[in-house]
Amino acid sequence: RGDMRTARIASLSRPPPRVYVRRERRGPVRVLAAGKRDGRGSETWKDGRSDAFDASGKDAILIAKGLRKTHDGERYQFRNVDIALNAGQRVAVVGPNGSGKSTLLEVLAGKDAGREDGELWVRKGITTAFLEQEPPFDEELNVLEAVYTRDTPLFRLLRRYDGMMAKVAAGEEVSENAMANILEEMDSNNAWDTENKAHTALEMLGCEEFMNRKMGELSGGQRKRVALAAALIEEPDLLVLDEPTNHLSVEGVEWLENRVNEMTDAAVLVISHDRAFIDNVCPDVLELDGVGGSHRHRGGYAAYLEGRAARWAAEEQARAAARNTLRKEQEWMRRQPKARATKEKARIERFHNLTERAADKGSKTKMVDLVESRQLRMGDIIVEFDMATLAFGDKKILDDFTYSFVKGDKIGLVGPNGAGKTTFLRTIMGEIALDSGWCNIGETIEFGYYSQMPEFRDPTQTVVDYVKEVESDAKGYVGSYGGEGGKMSAYKLLERFNFGGPKQMTRIGDLSGGEQRRLQLLSVLAKCPNFLILDEPTNDLDLDTIEALEEMLEDFDGCVIVVSHDRQFVNNLVDHIFVFEGDGIINDWSGDYTALREFLRRLEEERDSAKALTGDPDVNPLDLTEEEIAEAKARAEEERKILKEANNAPRVIEKIEAAIAVLEGNIEEIDARLMDAGSDVSKAQEIQIERDAKASKMQLYYDEWERLEGVLARAEEIRAAQEVPAREVTSHPS
Repeated sequence: RGDMRTARIASLSRPPPRVYVRRERRGPVRVLAAGKRDGRGSETWKDGRSDAFDASGKDAILIAKGLRKTHDGERYQFRNVDIALNAGQRVAVVGPNGSGKSTLLEVLAGKDAGREDGELWVRKGITTAFLEQEPPFDEELNVLEAVYTRDTPLFRLLRRYDGMMAKVAAGEEVSENAMANILEEMDSNNAWDTENKAHTALEMLGCEEFMNRKMGELSGGQRKRVALAAALIEEPDLLVLDEPTNHLSVEGVEWLENRVNEMTDAAVLVISHDRAFIDNVCPDVLELDGVGGSHRHRGGYAAYLEGRAARWAAEEQARAAARNTLRKEQEWMRRQPKARATKEKARIERFHNLTERAADKGSKTKMVDLVESRQLRMGDIIVEFDMATLAFGDKKILDDFTYSFVKGDKIGLVGPNGAGKTTFLRTIMGEIALDSGWCNIGETIEFGYYSQMPEFRDPTQTVVDYVKEVESDAKGYVGSYGGEGGKMSAYKLLERFNFGGPKQMTRIGDLSGGEQRRLQLLSVLAKCPNFLILDEPTNDLDLDTIEALEEMLEDFDGCVIVVSHDRQFVNNLVDHIFVFEGDGIINDWSGDYTALREFLRRLEEERDSAKALTGDPDVNPLDLTEEEIAEAKARAEEERKILKEANNAPRVIEKIEAAIAVLEGNIEEIDARLMDAGSDVSKAQEIQIERDAKASKMQLYYDEWERLEGVLARAEEIRAAQEVPAREVTSHPS
């Protein structure tokens, strides 16, 4: 239909419903609630607002209706999901582990047909960037090669352009039309600064340290960062991101937020456990409730929590009312009425309906039960560092670090990738020896290390068999989970961690990523540790499990150290933060992460402004007036933009010069044809128009060439002014 293409997803059970989309429709497309007969669904708004996203004048990007997904034909991950996305709309998909979030994204991105029912419409000609959980790459390519060889319209265009320029450089003949067309495509796709965008994205997402390594040598987290950078380089019409914040630093997450928010015309679908990211990026939330239903919430994460709580309360009231009525009807049924009259038949049918409604468990998710977790007794000595020094080659990790952990310490670790946070954790556990100084670990300390990546020896082992091994290993510990104090069976333990029924007999390798992380958490807590070390604990966990973990840790009497990009998790948990500055410097910040980031941001701005205004790197920002600081900020921002553009200017100039050379050759050929036209005025005028167009195009390239040369010259001046030794400054004294 016009510029829309229709993809019908095959159904093994029934033909999909017919839905018609009018081409001229420009108004908002609402997500429809699923029908009462064969699916659950609802739509809620925060503060009664249904206009969190104004779709007026926005093109429809994607429309799906009646989507279903089941693995066995009986139990549904999701059922009757309806969703519409317009240009500029951003939707977060949330729900418990195993509810089909990743599967739904694959379906909507066109990556998985499988056995879904329903219909999916995607606007013809749109570009889609899809960040998968495990993105595929050619293992032999390095990072930059892997990015530039991606099979997307933008990178295919760049490869065609580079190939054509290589032919020109080799003296091979290239047709005038072919050259003109590719230059026009480069212009219309804004492709000239792609290299600059690529380097910026890779740098901001922490890929610089492994840029020259092959993809096959990278960890899963590193590969995902590369894939995320590649997705963000383009300007897709539809951006689909599955857990994009996993494996990023906090700085990387904040840059990602800004980058996505800059893509104002893109429709965005996101799965994320990061509540701050959801609130900062996605005003709309689509909830998959885990029992097949879907529910839309307007107003971000808070609206989702409010809407879900209201729905659960309404479902409980309906069940209670059904039970009350059922008790009365049961007395009538015990008398075994004969269903002769129509009225009696209807009453019997209502009785059976009441029985179903009273037994309906609704959409409320069974929460992971961690609140009663205990830990082993902790002695007076916990972990003590005194003048600790550690380095690997020229890279310092600790430099005269001194700190004594006390009972109840809850500490966050922040710092750039490679600053030594993971090494510090391993040092605490006694896995890495110090170069000098000492680290004393108390005899009563039992560490519980919740690592980023779950490791299971046998992925074919069933969940219950694995937990029986864990339970057996924990027999020597006294606590609520294992040993004599708890006396909890493997089955009961699994129930507390929300592994009920068939899930207990599922093979570990068949669990979702979040379910594996939940099983890993069980194995850590089963030994009742009194010193928890959590390395990116929220990765792949669903939001309910994260909140249950927060609640448990809030009452945890032992020590907790957490490395996490999840800002809300850190804010809700920690009392103070170790800031890894690099070069062995660790500062102790008293307060939460939000206050720390605001302090560092203001300090950096004031320092840059003072330096730009005075030229003195040691100037105290407090010595300047507000007007002077504002002027300096504006100047610093202008210089930042110039330096950023100058990084890519030489490559763009090289391409412009190649294009000018081609256009000059075209004009020479046109001039020869103009001479041949002689007295044929009509033909001469036609040729002259063609020449004027080429000359105008060439002048634009010359103007841009001169502007970029000016940018390079100004950048040299700025760099020369900045080449002053800067003193070491730290954010907060230890």
